[in-house]
Amino acid sequence: MLRVLNPRIHGVLDYALAVLFLLMPVLFNFTQTAATLSYIIGVLYLGASLLTKYPLGALKLIPFPVHGVLETIMAAGWIVFPWLFGFAADAAARNWFVIAGIGLLAVVVLTDYRSTGARTAFSGQERRHRNIDRRQRYMAVDRERRMGLADRRRYAAA
Repeated sequence: MLRVLNPRIHGVLDYALAVLFLLMPVLFNFTQTAATLSYIIGVLYLGASLLTKYPLGALKLIPFPVHGVLETIMAAGWIVFPWLFGFAADAAARNWFVIAGIGLLAVVVLTDYRSTGARTAFSGQERRHRNIDRRQRYMAVDRERRMGLADRRRYAAA
């Protein structure tokens, strides 16, 4: 599957979606139930984004792959919420929740949730030390490859 969205772009989309959930009830005059649910989703989604371990996360408590699982569950819920909470007759609210759910599922499918590993887990100083350790680990293998057969026999005998 083509994973074209990196964590930074995904974060921008997350915050934009949270803001849209907070604005849509005012812009399209949702019914009371739909508006309340949209405000709750907007606040929770904003909170989840702030707690996620990706470049735009503030506290970085939720691992990015777990964030993806939560988004999948939320998106599926948003698609059925108009019928589950009884506001399917409000066309604007129903269409918004269904479109937002389908859109979020598309973002989940297109996001590379594994790309945050080494780049965000270590600062520059820590990354440099990690790379040095990796090079030292392979130095012994490189030294043996450069040895001739006679050198290897002496090295093994010692």
